[in-house]
Amino acid sequence: MSQSWYPAHTFNGDSSWLGGVRSLSINPSRQIIACGSDDKTIKLWDLNSGQLLTHPFEHTKSVRSITFTPKGNGLISGGDDATIRVWDLRTSQELLTFTTHSQPVTAVAVVPIYDFIVSGSDDHTVKIFSLKERKEIQTLRGHSSYVQSVSVSPDGSLIASGGCDHKVKIWRTNIHDEIFSFSTHSKDVRVVAFSPDGKILASSDDDGDIILWDMQTGLSKCYIQGHSGSVRSLSFSSNGQFLVSGGDDGYVKIWNLTTGTLDSSFPAHSAGVSSVAFCFNNQVLVSSSWDKTVKLWVLESAIPKPSKVGFFEGLFGKKQPEHSLVPSLPNFILQQVQGNSEKLNQSMFSSVGANFETEAYSFCWETSQPPIRNPQLGLEDWERLLRDWKRQEEQRKKEQRAKERLRVREQRLRLEKQKEERLNREQQLQAEKLRQEHRQQEEKLKQVNQQRTTNNSWDNNTSNQQRATTNFWGSNSSSNSSGKVHVQGYRRKDGTDVEGYWRKK
Repeated sequence: MSQSWYPAHTFNGDSSWLGGVRSLSINPSRQIIACGSDDKTIKLWDLNSGQLLTHPFEHTKSVRSITFTPKGNGLISGGDDATIRVWDLRTSQELLTFTTHSQPVTAVAVVPIYDFIVSGSDDHTVKIFSLKERKEIQTLRGHSSYVQSVSVSPDGSLIASGGCDHKVKIWRTNIHDEIFSFSTHSKDVRVVAFSPDGKILASSDDDGDIILWDMQTGLSKCYIQGHSGSVRSLSFSSNGQFLVSGGDDGYVKIWNLTTGTLDSSFPAHSAGVSSVAFCFNNQVLVSSSWDKTVKLWVLESAIPKPSKVGFFEGLFGKKQPEHSLVPSLPNFILQQVQGNSEKLNQSMFSSVGANFETEAYSFCWETSQPPIRNPQLGLEDWERLLRDWKRQEEQRKKEQRAKERLRVREQRLRLEKQKEERLNREQQLQAEKLRQEHRQQEEKLKQVNQQRTTNNSWDNNTSNQQRATTNFWGSNSSSNSSGKVHVQGYRRKDGTDVEGYWRKK
């Protein structure tokens, strides 16, 4: 998957004056993209036609989070109006509204096996709602600040939440108790996301740190630092081998979790990336931003390539074969990439391997050796010892991450300085080249002027010589032009004068 990504299409997702697109969700079965924006509306596009679907879905304030129901016939949204709304895509009607949060709803997720909705809010709580019973069934309390993100494991057994108290919490869905609480983030946690197998949880914060947690041990296993600002969106590929992140620096970065490297990196938006996700067998990326847009990106290997034509077929003018299309992609995306195939032949965004010097990042595997249990210790003493060890281990890793974060920032500054110096040198060389071209032009102009002066001097000398010859022979232009010459008068020896006269040549 170490390939380039190319822009396929851009949708306008927000019509407000100062706002932007806050969240997005993909419905692969119906091939629909939905986004929630600061203009209070939810927009949906059909990826087979590229048309905006006319659903009257909206809140009274900004839409902060959206997600499709498992069957794809419904849409769930949470907004700054402190409500959770459930919409029917078939009838374009609002089915349910939950109003038990007292502050804006920042995140919503679905627990398919229980038919639950999980939400996070600025009221510091995580709530669970039953779609069947149409009511709230549980409030999970534990965060001391705004809850910014929630995620549900694929089997529905675990709920993860991240908040502005710098903590990530893991809850059991069926008994609603807290089983883990991670406090190693240095700043507000913006997003949490489970891997497809549910064994790993990814979380990110305002320092640009991305941490991968082992759900079996409750310990961190990997630390990633690559964005220059807050990371507000994370998404795993369907095979769990890649993690895509979007940050306030406008970049989308794809991390290879198998090799521990940065696979691709490109500037996706002119403002911060609010949401990003893989879809359609990991061949398409969808990203949204505060620049009011939703963009589609297509993997290089998914772009239709023209089939090769044999020599004799081309010689005798047989019909050119059509592009070999990828059937797994929606029609609209295929049309876009096929129509832009000539533009896409020239790479716009390359993988980091092609321009590695401009990337500063850290990908560190973290290992921990839990203490060996002493048989003489009781269960309570052992659990207390294990909690203390985990606390100390988290603090140690937190200090290591701070040092690594500082190193990456220094490296980024150094690379930026080198890039600036290189640009300055290139500008100086370009300026010197322009000066040399200017001097050469001046030299050429000077030579031309000298040549003109020489030619004018030669012409003047020739004219003077002709004039002197004419005067000497007593001829002029009029006589020459008439075919006659004037013979001047003279005095004879006897003293008589002979008058001048004209004669033929």
